Amino acid sequence: MILDVDKATYALEPGEPGDYIYEIAGRVIGLNEACRRVVAGRFKAIYVDVLAAEAACISTVDLFDANATTLEYFYAIYDSDGSQFAGALTRLLGDEPYWGNILIIDRLEILPKFRAHNLGLVAMRRIIERFRPGAEIVAIKPFPLQNEAFIGNDAAWRARLDLPNFKGNQARAVAKLRRHYAKLGFKRLRDTEFMFLFGGAILPGIAGLEK
Repeated sequence: MILDVDKATYALEPGEPGDYIYEIAGRVIGLNEACRRVVAGRFKAIYVDVLAAEAACISTVDLFDANATTLEYFYAIYDSDGSQFAGALTRLLGDEPYWGNILIIDRLEILPKFRAHNLGLVAMRRIIERFRPGAEIVAIKPFPLQNEAFIGNDAAWRARLDLPNFKGNQARAVAKLRRHYAKLGFKRLRDTEFMFLFGGAILPGIAGLEK
């Protein structure tokens, strides 16, 4: 499997807080029975360049407030004024991280025929490995796609995901996802919906994830 990343454009002279938030989207590519490349899934990550924004005299509060997704993570990652990492988070990670950038894995969607052998975890491992350089913390919000409100015009892709076949209680589905991502080293921050990984953590080998 490989990652096929969409092209993106960025301002040559960043000045607004949102100019320091980089969205990374693309497709997970696999091979079919004829060994031809096919789309196996989609992903979206967000890299928040906290250090560059700080150098441009943009506060962490204003930076995270520039994007609806990043704002959702703000109070789990920082203290109330954004001047330092939250104490609960540093205790969770076991070793206080240095001040730095944040990588958020916003979405990972794998088509049914590619869900065997934890290939979703393998894909996420590669996303982290590829896009975490310079990030002090990696963050995710495990949430079952079948319980997500559908807004948009991508009904055909959603139908391919075959989400109605995922049944059961939402709380149990979330707990299952948390156990799943814990295999990569993510830890849940108590009293929040988020899980975190120290940016410099050693990721488990692919062979162990495919079991």
